Amino acid sequence: MKPEAAELTERQKREKEYYDQYASSFDLNRNIDFSPVSSTEKRPWNSYWAVYHFASGHYQEGSTLLDFGSGPGENALRFTKIGYQVEGFDISESNVAVSRKLFEKYDCADKGNFQVSPAEILPYQDSSFDMIVGVDILHHVDIKKSVTECRRVLKPGGIAIFREPVEVPVLDAIRNTAIVKFFAPKTKSFELHITDDERKLNSEDIRIVKSIFPSMEIKRYSILARFDKFFREGSDPEPSFLERLDYTLMNNVPFLKYLGGVVIFILKKEK
Repeated sequence: MKPEAAELTERQKREKEYYDQYASSFDLNRNIDFSPVSSTEKRPWNSYWAVYHFASGHYQEGSTLLDFGSGPGENALRFTKIGYQVEGFDISESNVAVSRKLFEKYDCADKGNFQVSPAEILPYQDSSFDMIVGVDILHHVDIKKSVTECRRVLKPGGIAIFREPVEVPVLDAIRNTAIVKFFAPKTKSFELHITDDERKLNSEDIRIVKSIFPSMEIKRYSILARFDKFFREGSDPEPSFLERLDYTLMNNVPFLKYLGGVVIFILKKEK
């Protein structure tokens, strides 16, 4: 059964307001890059491409997927190209409206459905989805409540995948110095896509996720690639040299993976 919706918290209201404004700038005429799901090229060093690779690898005909915090719908659209029937939710009515328009534009309205909802109380029945994918969402929400809801709506034997930024104490101590924050501010920004309340996940958050999904598996990315932001455009479609270098380093010097500032959680619900 699904729980009854509750009034939004102050944090949720701030997130909603931010994404309502953010959605207003979304250009429905922009070209959506489908190469992560339509190309034969593989980029295992890229955490975003890896999310689609994992989703593709677990796809079976008729599978249903929940886009956990679906934003304006670009990720959801890519999941339909894999073959999934997609449900999505977002705390922002404006994001949901954009998602519906985007799916209509690409003649995929029958392959996706979107609802307004916070992550902490989902409008779905128990055991509804074969796959759940969340991209950069958990660091915006209440971890325990949201991951518990994720487990509730996932079918037994189903897989949940989350891509998230995480704290690396030795590197984040440098990141948080005044001089670095001067050149790379962490304050609210629409250009840099930073909200008031977001924060990187820490070791306690990871412990909470594992307590809900004991079989949790983690893949780590981005040591040197964290510097890409200083000399690469975020939408640059070309492979990142630093991401490839990180991938090589972590595969050949295993302890370096703990310096990775991005993780992919692979969570399986027991049958």
